[in-house]
Amino acid sequence: MSQEILSLAIFQPLPGHEDASLATMLDLIAALAAGGYSRDVLYRDAKSPDEYVLLRHWKSEETRRAALEDPNVLRCWARLAQEIRTVRIYETLEEAWGQ
Repeated sequence: MSQEILSLAIFQPLPGHEDASLATMLDLIAALAAGGYSRDVLYRDAKSPDEYVLLRHWKSEETRRAALEDPNVLRCWARLAQEIRTVRIYETLEEAWGQ
């Protein structure tokens, strides 16, 4: 049985790309949801409003791999590469102690 995988990304929009990066991020979240790959939540740091935190719950390792081949998802990632600076990515987070 596949288990969800929690990923976390911290990013900042590049100067002049604030609105475009958020629109692209919303497109990406929609494409991932439409493909059944993940469910995402986007947060903004209240003390550093130019920094965002994205929590992504991948449905499984298989869906994560499948997303890498989805043209809609790939287009969004390509656009984001021109609109954001990635601060940190945690690909696979595990609970610190058992469930």
